[in-house]
Amino acid sequence: MEMSMMILVILALVYYSFRIIQVIIKLRQRIVLPATRGERNAIRKHPQKITAPPTVEGQKNGLIINAALVLFIIAMFTIVYITEVFSWHQYLFMLLFLAYSYFMLPLNLFAVKHDGILIGMRFIPWKRINTIHVVPIDKSHRYSGFSQEGNQGYVLKIKYTFGHASFVITSEQMLKRLLKLLKEHVKVEEKVETSVSQSK
Repeated sequence: MEMSMMILVILALVYYSFRIIQVIIKLRQRIVLPATRGERNAIRKHPQKITAPPTVEGQKNGLIINAALVLFIIAMFTIVYITEVFSWHQYLFMLLFLAYSYFMLPLNLFAVKHDGILIGMRFIPWKRINTIHVVPIDKSHRYSGFSQEGNQGYVLKIKYTFGHASFVITSEQMLKRLLKLLKEHVKVEEKVETSVSQSK
């Protein structure tokens, strides 16, 4: 049992580290969208939370926190291994801690690249994206009432292999531009009629 948990922790550490390195590499490459502060202000993780700049400098705090958490678990793992205090409970704690950090402390990041999308701690290549749904924020939507811009916006839902993510778009002009880019690579579905679909 201890050996199985130890292997799982090592695999989780390798995966988490790979994601951090991959995001840093992608942030150093050219960003297609958002290219300006105005465009970035129209893309939000939550109606009240504007995404941080899609650069290493702009994501520095989040990257440092995630890297520090990985280093913390590596230190714990090393201490447990060297002292030979093998217990599956300790490895389970490390595994749960890594899972919590990865899913609950993602980067405040959304950026379209030439080969895919950067979203949180993940880079999703075009080929791994299944569908993208656009849903207007109306009075019955759970995001309604959080901000004036959000009330007039849309939720972009991305379904990809092994997961999904969503972002708020507060500008119809930004939505049109984003949809144009996305439709070159993926299937986009608008679940209800919007002024964007009516203007096509």
